[in-house]
Amino acid sequence: MAQKLQQFHTGVFREIQIMCSFNLEPPEFIIYPRDEVITGEDNTLICFINRFFPPLINIKWTKNDVEVTMEDPFIKTLSNPDGTAYVLSYLNFVPEKGDIYSCTVEHEAMDEPQTKFWEVETDEISKGPAVFCGFGLSLGLLGVFIGTYVYYILYRAA
Repeated sequence: MAQKLQQFHTGVFREIQIMCSFNLEPPEFIIYPRDEVITGEDNTLICFINRFFPPLINIKWTKNDVEVTMEDPFIKTLSNPDGTAYVLSYLNFVPEKGDIYSCTVEHEAMDEPQTKFWEVETDEISKGPAVFCGFGLSLGLLGVFIGTYVYYILYRAA
């Protein structure tokens, strides 16, 4: 039934395409996180798919090459002013270092599905600069202490 409905919609969109002189437009898309990425904290990946016609599209998500089911698989396309469509697909996730996510888009204007990848990268605080700064400060204070001691000894001796 769903396949017949999709064939019907494809036929209708082809008719509209012919009547309105629209060409098939392959989608442009990007993948990005909703919030700043912090390891172990809930976040959402967004796959923004834009400027495609007709507005029938399939979207798949993977995590480390394993397909992930979306919580809300219903895809609602919205219209751009130029007659093309856009859609936002969301994937809730908990980022872990080294995970690789992908959004794959299938559309009849593309010869084959296209995939964009996103890898978990976090801005974890490095301890190196803090240790270096602490060591330098300690060395500087030690130098001031020794210098003051030597000056005091030499001043008393004179």
